[in-house]
Amino acid sequence: ARFGGNIDDYRIGKGGTMYYKVEVPGANIVVGDTHAAQGDSELAGTAMETSMTTKLRITLHKASSLPKKVATLDFPLLETSDTFVIHGFAYANYLDDLEDASTIFAEGASLDLAMEDCFIKTRDWLMDAYDMTEEE
Repeated sequence: ARFGGNIDDYRIGKGGTMYYKVEVPGANIVVGDTHAAQGDSELAGTAMETSMTTKLRITLHKASSLPKKVATLDFPLLETSDTFVIHGFAYANYLDDLEDASTIFAEGASLDLAMEDCFIKTRDWLMDAYDMTEEE
């Protein structure tokens, strides 16, 4: 989801940086749903859920000093040493889009919707971060 939500990505870990937009003044952060091992997102269908004790570094970047690559983000972005990862969701704003978020699959969540969401976010991010045109 746009605020993080259930981003099951094995690349999130030591050396990775997740960027999230702070949506409300005084916002808090909650981290959970840790895995001892995981496939590549929910698509793999398997993960070893576990309790973990972790060390996180949380850095608040003020809007006026954000690097260009994240200045216009309205979705989570993962940066590793060699990759940017943009996650697609069937309902990127499911808390706003659905009356009852537990009905997400009954409401037609699909890989097609998630791929479309990812494509649009990736295209827009590349254009913003790297001054590209849509044709490029």
